Amino acid sequence: MSQHPIQVEQGRPFRGLALLVLCALGLLRPDVPDASRWSQSLADWLRLDAARAREGAPSVLGALAERVPNGTVSVEVRVDGAAREDERLLRALRSGLNAFRERPPTGLSPPLPTGQDLPRFVVTVVPAGAELAVEAFLETPDARERLGPSEVRRLPSRWALLPPLVAVALALWWRRTLPALLGGVWCGSLVRAAGEGQGAWSLWSGTLDVVRRDLWRELTSSFRFEILAFVVVLLAMVGIMTRAGGVAGLVERALRFARDARSGQLTTFGSGLVLFFDDYANCMLVGNSLRPLTDRLRISREKLAYLVDSTAAPVAGVALLSTWIAFQVSVYAPQLPAVGIDADGYAVFVASLPYRYYCWLTLAFVFLIAWSGRDFGPMRRAEVRARTTGALWAPGAQPGMVASLSALEPKPGLGPAAHRAVWPLLATLFATVAAIAIAGGAVALLGEGAWRDLTRWRAVLFAGSGAAATFHGALVGLAVAMFLAGSRPLRWGLVSGAGLAGVLYALFGIGGWGAVAGGVLGSVAVTARMTALGEPDPRPHLTVPEMARAAAGAGPTVGFAVGLLFLAWMIGAVCGDLGTGPYLAALLSDALPAAWLPAMLFVASALVAFATGSSWSTMSILLPNAIPLAASLGAADGSGLFLVVWAVAAVLDGAIFGDHCSPISDTTVLSALATGCDHLDHVRTQAPYALCVAGTVLALGYAPLWAGVSLAPGWVLVGGLVGLALLVRGFGRASPAPS
Repeated sequence: MSQHPIQVEQGRPFRGLALLVLCALGLLRPDVPDASRWSQSLADWLRLDAARAREGAPSVLGALAERVPNGTVSVEVRVDGAAREDERLLRALRSGLNAFRERPPTGLSPPLPTGQDLPRFVVTVVPAGAELAVEAFLETPDARERLGPSEVRRLPSRWALLPPLVAVALALWWRRTLPALLGGVWCGSLVRAAGEGQGAWSLWSGTLDVVRRDLWRELTSSFRFEILAFVVVLLAMVGIMTRAGGVAGLVERALRFARDARSGQLTTFGSGLVLFFDDYANCMLVGNSLRPLTDRLRISREKLAYLVDSTAAPVAGVALLSTWIAFQVSVYAPQLPAVGIDADGYAVFVASLPYRYYCWLTLAFVFLIAWSGRDFGPMRRAEVRARTTGALWAPGAQPGMVASLSALEPKPGLGPAAHRAVWPLLATLFATVAAIAIAGGAVALLGEGAWRDLTRWRAVLFAGSGAAATFHGALVGLAVAMFLAGSRPLRWGLVSGAGLAGVLYALFGIGGWGAVAGGVLGSVAVTARMTALGEPDPRPHLTVPEMARAAAGAGPTVGFAVGLLFLAWMIGAVCGDLGTGPYLAALLSDALPAAWLPAMLFVASALVAFATGSSWSTMSILLPNAIPLAASLGAADGSGLFLVVWAVAAVLDGAIFGDHCSPISDTTVLSALATGCDHLDHVRTQAPYALCVAGTVLALGYAPLWAGVSLAPGWVLVGGLVGLALLVRGFGRASPAPS
């Protein structure tokens, strides 16, 4: 099968660029009320302060928790010395305080009349141009105590939108991801330097900050390092599986069920549903393991990336037990007592599931596309190219690290053997789940006999989720792949190393990197000793140097992957420094009538996620403000809980939709890397499908609310499914059979 690119029409980037410029002008023009920017800046300050408190660093909220352990205080905001009754400022303050406490005993009361003995938590705000000077005090009838140092907060401005707009515009103009992202980071750094008063030195200082501030921040993040380690280890595992004949055997087995492109796409979709517990693991495992199968069936890399990316986050977002639900509930659950809602956060999440229209309809749309074999738009052109010419990616594409891995063939003498791929993949899956459970305290939970308590399991998932669990899972999968492909001495060495790591953890409490290092050293020592004393293994196997060469199959292009991930993280961090998310939230907070609240939250969440490249950050920014707003709007007619459920569903769905369309999202990057698809081609082909689903959700799910009509979720989902089926039938065309 030929994989040489052919010349096909790539569209006109200038048309997209013109549209982007018009959208940018439309976004940059509106003025945001000062009160909205104050409240967003105050909420952002509290989020950062809560993060410092959880890490044990000095913080205002940490000091408050020490002084008032039961959490019962009144709250007051004073602007320029006068008490401010602006509900948005008070709401932001209460939301931040509640988020700091997992379950506040009595919530936080509004300001009390003079003479009450309840401690008063006072935040003084002194506006000074584009800045706020913020101080916090604890007042009692007898004393006034400052909590933490004073802090100056810059108000988010319209210039906070510049980094993502520049990155997207340059990507459309150049069709090169790395320089586009770098340009966005550089522009954001210049804006930040100018805002910090660098003056004439802003150009020089902002340029230096790209390395000494933004890059260094990501290099010193343990989470980033563990994500990169997970990617590298998983790719090494795939290389060994491929060289040992495991991937070839897996493809042969899969071809019994996936005999054509249609069944191959359905197999990919089904695999994504099975790996529901984490989106990172979903993207990397499904993309890497099924890529050889879809290549054999001449399914374009763009289609594979779409199947992987559009299954991972939606299924993790609605699964009752996943790393996503743990985070989602933790963001909004602390706000519920403050607005008078007694329901548990998990119960509100379950109640919101029928209204998660984008997630459900995205999964349905992926199934329709795979089952019908029809496509339209850029995806249709990609599929025609792959079927008729065998070119799996477009001309000029940068498929990342997969090119060298695709060249690997099984070692002579090691024929196709599916078990050399199936067992490492299963080991990775179960080890990741086990690592999450152990790190989250599942052992203690089982010891207490509380294994039926879903709320406790949510806490376990929240505490155990993270990049470390996926890295440890991939490490176990790599060890299993080496065991199945290696000689007897290597097998004994791996078993001995695993045993040593277990002893270090069980007896001495040494876990994490310490246990990993001990296990590796033990494996090397035992393998070397047995190799020196024993006889050569006559069975076909991979030697250690052969495994090293197979594991390094992605070496020549791994730098591209690392650079892409780091730049995506850097531009997200720059947007956080500039307040891109809070500015968009403030911009849209008063834009529409109350009846449009769910639709407004969906659109606002999508825009914030698109601009910042992070669905989780979007949820953290919007949900603490959306819950009190929905409760207050629904208090007049008794629909507070109903609107809160709608708000939760709209923000969570909008964040995933914006993430699907964002070229600076890390999950978008990982999906493209795992499937060997050009990053921008993945965004270009997936975005029209995501927009079709989002348009259906707005038309059937949110538009009726504007007329005062609330359709039952079942009717919306059925109507959406029918509408999407008609869309695929009317506009989609079946791809030709491979020639």
